[in-house]
Amino acid sequence: MQVRNTRVLVTGASRGLGKSIAEVLARRGATVALVARDGAALEILAKELDGKAYPTDLSDPAAVEALIDRVEADGPLDMLVNNAGLDHVGLLPDASAQSVRDVLQVNLIAPMELCRQLMPRLVARGRGHIVNVSSMGALSITPGLTLYGTSKAGLSQFTHGLRQELRGTPVGTTLVQLGSVKTDMIDNIREFGPTRRVIERFERWRMQPREALDPTAVADTIADAVERGAKYVNLPRQIVVTAALTELPRRLTEAMITGLDVKTI
Repeated sequence: MQVRNTRVLVTGASRGLGKSIAEVLARRGATVALVARDGAALEILAKELDGKAYPTDLSDPAAVEALIDRVEADGPLDMLVNNAGLDHVGLLPDASAQSVRDVLQVNLIAPMELCRQLMPRLVARGRGHIVNVSSMGALSITPGLTLYGTSKAGLSQFTHGLRQELRGTPVGTTLVQLGSVKTDMIDNIREFGPTRRVIERFERWRMQPREALDPTAVADTIADAVERGAKYVNLPRQIVVTAALTELPRRLTEAMITGLDVKTI
């Protein structure tokens, strides 16, 4: 789907990768609807990109349930980019019950709910695309990232199911699975000793580059994938093999149901 002349909802848009995604999409001719908790930063970016800010706390289920109607009151959406995420780092017993709920709510439940609301609208309009930004943590979990990795693994699996339900419709999906990106999140992750030592070993064994991914370059790759109709973005290249092995059972299932009447929408 061409990005130009579309209206795109981007979550987690006030900083980091989300901000870069919004900037790249706006540069390519999209009108951006920006979502994040930081209303002040969001308003500044909205003015820069000639978009609109919708300050929202995605950890609040009621706010998530109302978000699509709130955004579409200003016009229909063509694309959803679920980018927002919380990065809880540390051992699971040290996490509070509230932290567990917040990470799962923001990283997994909110994207699922936004897709649930928007899917039938996109299908009815005869066009659309959904991008879910997951992580290398969905492929392999290291000490200190159990909660975060679990939430992202759920998002990757959910995206596969979403794609199956959208078979035969004009609505596409792209699953984005990323290693380290130059954002505040990776700095926070490296502060936890056990996780940092695993990352350093991966770097020494060349399973992960020492240099984190540039967020603008990642955003451009995501936009390219949408316009090509690509189902996956896996970066950096060192994770491609791991991603393919993890995806193999899903692709086998997809092949096995080819030709069956499983259309649900």
